[in-house]
Amino acid sequence: MRHTSSLIALVSAAVVSALPSPVHEARQVDCCALLQDALPDKVSYPGTSRFSQETDAYWSSTCSLAPNCYFTPDVTAEVATGVAILSANQCTFSVRAGGHHSSVGAAGNIGGVTIALTNFKQRDIDPVNNIASIGPGNRFHEVYTATDAYNKVGVLGRYAQVGTGLLLGAGLSYLNNPEGLSVDNVVAHEVVLANGTVVIASADSHPDLHKALKGGGNNFGIVTRYDIKIFDYPETVLGGLVTYGEAAMPYYDDLAYHYHVDAAVNDRLTHILPQWGFNGATGQRESFTPFLYLNNQPQLPPSLQPWVDVPWVHNTIRNTTDLAPLSFENHDGYFNGDAQQQRTITIFADRELFHEISERFHAFAQSWAHIEGFYALHCKMPITPFMVQKGIENGGNVLGLEGIEQTLSIQYFGVTAKNIEDSEALFAAHEEFVEGIRQTAQERGLLHRYIMWNYSAFNQPVIASYGEDNVQFLNDVSAAYDPNGVFRNFVTGQKVPL
Repeated sequence: MRHTSSLIALVSAAVVSALPSPVHEARQVDCCALLQDALPDKVSYPGTSRFSQETDAYWSSTCSLAPNCYFTPDVTAEVATGVAILSANQCTFSVRAGGHHSSVGAAGNIGGVTIALTNFKQRDIDPVNNIASIGPGNRFHEVYTATDAYNKVGVLGRYAQVGTGLLLGAGLSYLNNPEGLSVDNVVAHEVVLANGTVVIASADSHPDLHKALKGGGNNFGIVTRYDIKIFDYPETVLGGLVTYGEAAMPYYDDLAYHYHVDAAVNDRLTHILPQWGFNGATGQRESFTPFLYLNNQPQLPPSLQPWVDVPWVHNTIRNTTDLAPLSFENHDGYFNGDAQQQRTITIFADRELFHEISERFHAFAQSWAHIEGFYALHCKMPITPFMVQKGIENGGNVLGLEGIEQTLSIQYFGVTAKNIEDSEALFAAHEEFVEGIRQTAQERGLLHRYIMWNYSAFNQPVIASYGEDNVQFLNDVSAAYDPNGVFRNFVTGQKVPL
């Protein structure tokens, strides 16, 4: 991974603008040294192999910044000790689990401490009570491997190297259609609070904190264990990846629209991730579309058959007993180190607007094909009323989606550049483009206020999009569990607005 002074110069202003002002006050204490005094061998500095390993673990160079040190604990008690020290000394710090985000400040900082949860690899499966207890240092392929052994599956991300931060934002998954969002399938969180206290938050213990963590992110403490629901799946399921080229593009948005309003609603065993990319090197669009049908049968159901009736380039859909290999297949070709920006809006599923958004994004992408390593990615992903209802049944969350009567579509827009020096102008243009799409949707009465954390940029008002009542609830929870405002004022990332 390239980590240069130009990167630091480019992103430092963004980090400063993304954080509350108390974070930037000069510190007279060496926070890294305090941690090292208390927990020898858990702190690494620039120039060491461990520091380099932790830096290289980030997906995007825009999220991999330049902390003074990494703090890499092994057990919850060490996290508690470290957080108590950082809180008492008003140290700026960040928390990184999988590090699979592009948002500046999401899991890193400049000049502070980054707590790397790399070593939290717990994967305990309880097949009787259908619970998996997983540590935040896991990538999802590791969790799939553990649950595959029991023919069980959780509501997890679909790509092998995605990490557990997804479980604090919302969480789109193979199982969304039957089981709802990932956050709604966490039954307990082990949380280190700002004062170093460790609590278990669940429906029965600290239920307000438990609910706040279902979408409230890192504003209340550090989650050191997730207990998630797991579900049986048949002896074999149908899964794989279908690759499409330009020949399929005239059909793609109609297929995506019908998936939103038909298959995802009426055939809940289905899962497709409608997405296409523009490859600057070839000047062509392409799609690598993950499929899963949670049934033991030899061929796709009628609800998904239209996806393989249009021209495709490669098709790996087959009967499989394990889901971990599918996560690797989905992830193939994605690697760490490029400059990434992702942005998102939410709209009501609409065929005409689907087509227009794709056409406009294609035109935008073509105008940036000259950038080395340029790639643009666009996804359309449904949230159905049934998925929202499952969240209510599971105790509720803070996302503010209750009451929708038709399918929403999470619109993902991502751009990639090989060199950080090329990214400033690209990212500014990308932001302007997405804002134009947002305005069009708003003018047509098709915009929903919700902004999904997992796909947001640092300057998108994620938590404000949850609505006033949820913002007030999150403020109340913050005041109850973090009265000194440590996670609000000294921890980077999306913050609860006052």
